[in-house]
Amino acid sequence: MDIIIFIFLCYQNYIRAKRIGQNPTKWVLYTLGALFLGMMLGTMVVYMLLYKKQLLSVDDYNAFAQFCTQPYRMLLIYAIGFGGYLWIRTRLEKLMQQAANSHHEEDEV
Repeated sequence: MDIIIFIFLCYQNYIRAKRIGQNPTKWVLYTLGALFLGMMLGTMVVYMLLYKKQLLSVDDYNAFAQFCTQPYRMLLIYAIGFGGYLWIRTRLEKLMQQAANSHHEEDEV
């Protein structure tokens, strides 16, 4: 499921970058990096704030089982990862506005 979401989000930024004349492959890599870094940040936030036990205790050895039994933790990780995508998307939209403004100024001259 993750790979489908990643491909879709990267494709969206690929189209945006191609529309404004930027290198689309570069922006796909930026998007993937932002998604992975956002999800890693989300994982650290979940472990630091929401997981109060020791990670490798005798009673609860598999910390990943906690993610499966309590899905709100995974939703938080995905939400923070999606924030990384939104950050890259915002950068592309600013570049689109700058390109539109420069074309508009050229038309006036």
